[in-house]
Amino acid sequence: MAGYAMRHYGISSWTLNPKVIVLHFTETDTWGPVRSTFAADAPNRGELPGTCAHFVVDQQGIIHELVPTTIMCRHAIGLNHVAIGIEIVQATHGHTSLWADQQILGRPAQIQAVLGLVRQLQARFGIATADVIGHATANSHRLFLDKVGWRNDHTDWQAPSVAEFRSRL
Repeated sequence: MAGYAMRHYGISSWTLNPKVIVLHFTETDTWGPVRSTFAADAPNRGELPGTCAHFVVDQQGIIHELVPTTIMCRHAIGLNHVAIGIEIVQATHGHTSLWADQQILGRPAQIQAVLGLVRQLQARFGIATADVIGHATANSHRLFLDKVGWRNDHTDWQAPSVAEFRSRL
């Protein structure tokens, strides 16, 4: 991760001092495939380490911590050096990302677990509600930086869904 951080952020460290929380959804219906994907540590865009996230929240509201919040993960181009990644189990099933976001927002056990986790992380690290963002809006965040010129192309957790999520915090 230190090599990735040097190439993309000009930082020669793999440690994380979180300032942002990025919400994602998994494009799966269970958390097992997510864990397997991250554990495989396969190159992404031709680079290692592979993708990962700090937490996965399944549809029953169980929070799985995969990586300590003191270690950088590859989950959002341009923000990995400052962001905690939370993957929320939900597939689109051919629908839009907005539809998937709404499924999560409407699933009480899961959304309450995510809200509780985010509140805890905000308190622990002093992260402002404005810095709880969706993957879809990562490119426009004020701390976005990628020295290689990469940009996010994901559509999960767009601004309207994040606004609704923030209103519940």
